[in-house]
Amino acid sequence: MVRAVWIVVLLSSAPLLATSPLLSASASEKAKYKPAPIVELPISVINNRIQFELITGETPLTLLLDTGATSSIYFQSNKLKAIAPETEGEATIAFPAIDRSVIGKRIKSLALRAEGFEFVSRGGLLIGGDAFVAAQLEAEYDVILGQEFFNAYTVEIDPAAKLLRLYEPGTNLRPYYKTSHKLHMEGHTPHIRFFSHMPWEPRPTSKAMLLDTGYPGSMVLWSNKHYRQALRNGQTIRKHEDSAGIVSHIKLKFGDLDFENIPVFIAKSVPNQSLKRDGLIGASLLAQYRHVIDFAQAQLHMSPILGSGGNPLQIIDGLIYTPNNENFDLKTFYPKISVYPTLVIFANGKMKSK
Repeated sequence: MVRAVWIVVLLSSAPLLATSPLLSASASEKAKYKPAPIVELPISVINNRIQFELITGETPLTLLLDTGATSSIYFQSNKLKAIAPETEGEATIAFPAIDRSVIGKRIKSLALRAEGFEFVSRGGLLIGGDAFVAAQLEAEYDVILGQEFFNAYTVEIDPAAKLLRLYEPGTNLRPYYKTSHKLHMEGHTPHIRFFSHMPWEPRPTSKAMLLDTGYPGSMVLWSNKHYRQALRNGQTIRKHEDSAGIVSHIKLKFGDLDFENIPVFIAKSVPNQSLKRDGLIGASLLAQYRHVIDFAQAQLHMSPILGSGGNPLQIIDGLIYTPNNENFDLKTFYPKISVYPTLVIFANGKMKSK
């Protein structure tokens, strides 16, 4: 089970621009023409991740949405035994976050339904007998619904209203959201690229991060370079002899929100499955937003969830999730000051005018 191992306080804030009545009316008119979804489904937000239910035959299944899963995963259980899906051949599925690969049986197809809605999952993998993977993924669900689902629909998620809305692929929802990020697609796998200066870095660098809604935490860095830099710098607060990485807390601007003390796990070793990516961005950041994941147009749209006073609602759970329940060193990094400040004292207590 992925456990929460450290409690921190996280703050987010976003300056909101004043809106004139004219602009409000315009936004209201625009909202009238928002495309109608194919279906609207209730969701649960558990450990920041999105779960919902669909039925196959007469059997209800709990599904986890995961943009990082190249294939959908069905965990063998009494439910799946009762369904007895038809399989053909085997395939290997990689779980980069826990550095594990598993062989599963390929399911031909499985119809997943809600009232008036059907999604046919094709080529998912049926995994049985690997208790380690199920435990590490905190698999309190029956299915990981992967990239095939995001290829089939434009997916809109509203964590506050607890709703999932599905649209035809490529439906343009950009006008209804405050900010957008370009998704860089490697095959069907979405990445966010950005330029940043981490507190342990000597200079800003570009980064390619997997957008992984299946990871409950905020950010993981898989980079020997980042680990070496963080190891040399900073002040150790807590030390473990068998640590598998370093956790630090950073300031982060993501979308319209500025976050303080976002936990980042810097891994000591790089999983074989991480390919050339530098790490991943997880579900706890997306949980702060109504958001749209649009594979067809390679876009992530976001608007912060607002409270009753019109300010962004703080819903981060404040927990550190390590990918594989690892022990870690906890470090802090103080700002680097290039020059010492000069204190000038004037004899009469006043600064002379120039």
